[in-house]
Amino acid sequence: MTAEGGTAGTPVRRTTSLLFNVSTLLQEPIGASRRFHVDRAAERSLDTEVSGTLRLLRTDQSVLATAALSTTVHDVCGGCLIEIDVGLELSFDEEFWPSMDPVSGLSIEPPPERVGFAVIDSQIDLSEAVRQYVEMQRPMSPRCGAECPGLETNTSTEAPVDDRWSALSALKLELKGD
Repeated sequence: MTAEGGTAGTPVRRTTSLLFNVSTLLQEPIGASRRFHVDRAAERSLDTEVSGTLRLLRTDQSVLATAALSTTVHDVCGGCLIEIDVGLELSFDEEFWPSMDPVSGLSIEPPPERVGFAVIDSQIDLSEAVRQYVEMQRPMSPRCGAECPGLETNTSTEAPVDDRWSALSALKLELKGD
């Protein structure tokens, strides 16, 4: 391990962005990697900041991004409807496929079974992957805590009566008396 927390020969780079230049990584042999510590990177589509670690690994045809990130999203409590912040832990492996060979400059056709994202202009943008994983991790009905008071309810056990039914209500009272 190096002083920065990476393995020997693979220093950990610090960044405040979700955009990574992989032009040299794509020219290196299979197995080459880069490690990053993401520190409060702004995620525009979610209006939040993302922090954590990222490893980019050169594969035979793509770059594999392995991320362990955390973020906080703004939401509304499903019980009492107050605004709350929900902390999320994101962990994913996604492939990024280049559309051109970095050495020859020739266009590359990705395999038909390709799943993942594109490398555009020798750069990987994690923003869309982060957005998708945030949406998958976001709770359907978040709660502000165990002591959530819930919605205020009317303490009356009687349901309000529509005046148009008053004649039937009078008939009901009259029949109860018999």
